[in-house]
Amino acid sequence: MSDRAAETTATATEARVTVADGDSATGAPESPAPTGATRPAGDLDSGSLTSTLAAGDRTVVIDYWTADRATTWTAADDKTIQLAAHVEGGDADTEVLVTRFAATTDDGTARVLAAEDRGEFALTPPFSYTTALSLPGTASTATSLTVSVQFDLLVETEPGSERYFRQTVLDALELPLLQEDPS
Repeated sequence: MSDRAAETTATATEARVTVADGDSATGAPESPAPTGATRPAGDLDSGSLTSTLAAGDRTVVIDYWTADRATTWTAADDKTIQLAAHVEGGDADTEVLVTRFAATTDDGTARVLAAEDRGEFALTPPFSYTTALSLPGTASTATSLTVSVQFDLLVETEPGSERYFRQTVLDALELPLLQEDPS
C-alpha cells in the first residue's frame, strides 16, 4: 500500500452514542416563545453526545456537551458547545498529533468558519484535545444549524521514527432550532 493510500477519512456515520446527563437547570435566559411547529430531535437535546469514529487502526472519540438547554435554542440565540477528543487503540508508543482543528456552521443560508486552531497538539493517550465553541446567532429564517468539525492528524509510521502520515477525521452535529413567534 502506498503512503498516499494510508490517508483515510472517517465520518460521523461510523457510530454515535447519545449520553443523557439529566435535565439540570442552567440559569440560562429563556428563549422567545416558539411557534406551534414541531421541532425535530437534535444531537445535543440530552446535553451531550459521544461520537466514535474509525481512523485506521485507531478510534477517535469526540465528546460534545453544552450547559445550555439545546431544546430551546432559536436562530437568534448564542450557543456554546464544548468538545473533547481523544484517541483509543493502535500502538500506545506511536505519536499522534492534531495539526488542525476546524469547526464550521451552516444554517442553510451561510457557511461560516466558527473556529480554527493550527499547531501540533499531542493526542496520544493520556492527552486529549479540548475546546469550546461560541456560536453567535444565525439568520432568523434558519430552522437548523449544522456544526461540522474536522481534525487533521499526523500519525507516526512507527514509534520514534519521526515520519508521519496524515488522517482527516470529520464529524457533524445537527442542531434543530425553534422558530420564534413573530408577534
